[in-house]
Amino acid sequence: MKKLKIAALFLVVIIIISCFCGCQLKKTPDEANSEDNDKLIGAIITTESLNTFDIESYLQNNIGTILNKNGATEIKSEDMQYQNKIYARLDSIETTDEDGTKTEHKEYVFDDIDGFWLFDATISDGNNYSCLCSNGAFSDIHSKVSYVDDNVSEIELTANFYYSPKLNGAVFYMNPVYQESDGDVYAVEGTGYSVYDETGYSPGNSRGSQKLADEIKINNNGEETVYKSVVEIGYIPVKTPEKVSFIFMDDDNKALSELSFKPNDVPKEIKVPEGVRYIIAEESSGNSSKVSVVGKGEESAEFICEEKDGICTKNNVNLIW
Repeated sequence: MKKLKIAALFLVVIIIISCFCGCQLKKTPDEANSEDNDKLIGAIITTESLNTFDIESYLQNNIGTILNKNGATEIKSEDMQYQNKIYARLDSIETTDEDGTKTEHKEYVFDDIDGFWLFDATISDGNNYSCLCSNGAFSDIHSKVSYVDDNVSEIELTANFYYSPKLNGAVFYMNPVYQESDGDVYAVEGTGYSVYDETGYSPGNSRGSQKLADEIKINNNGEETVYKSVVEIGYIPVKTPEKVSFIFMDDDNKALSELSFKPNDVPKEIKVPEGVRYIIAEESSGNSSKVSVVGKGEESAEFICEEKDGICTKNNVNLIW
């Protein structure tokens, strides 16, 4: 009889672990803060769950309660102590300007996460300053860090994540990124957004967004500061062009000349010929095309480019009139 009880115990544990492996162990977006004084500063988008929940420790400390409930359990906000943090590394990044001038700045990077990050971190390098850290894939980025009256600071970070219909059926995970009071930056497991396939919605029409919102109160030598943050990522399906063309039109609406490129080969800038009144920018793929008109004097033209495995970005080419 004792052996049967032990076997039954192991069976319950296996069932519990199996259930956890098939669901998201996470907070809801409005419970996003991981610890009381850690600031929400951005997000990392991945196509696989980070699986940062320490299921072994959770079971070890809660197995008695779980068994008393016949294996039924629920992950609550107080259980977030079992979330393992994935820390970023502060790296020195060197960039080269168009005139060849090299500059160096510090930026946080996640070496251990296969994903795309976007966050506004505070860098302590003699003087504290805000740094927008990103490794690509995001478009239409809007970042606002402000300090308002009554000791309230705010961060607003929005961006769009463009994807090809070839990713229909995938899941994008929005994993929160936090910064601790000592400056360290880390990520934890977040929520998933499903890109429906043709059995749910028409391919290329699964458009949506995810949002994280947080508010914490920090006591600094008796003075209370409120920190508010909002991070929102929009998911937008796009058709990836095979060719990008720029048709230069004159005052009589006649084409003077045309330049065509593969999306990844479009140069950083294009010299506009003399006598051009406007430009027709065309993105074509097969028998379909998307056309936009660029007026005289406009500084740039936009086009979609696939960066990696169905992840796309909105690129710009500078126009020299």
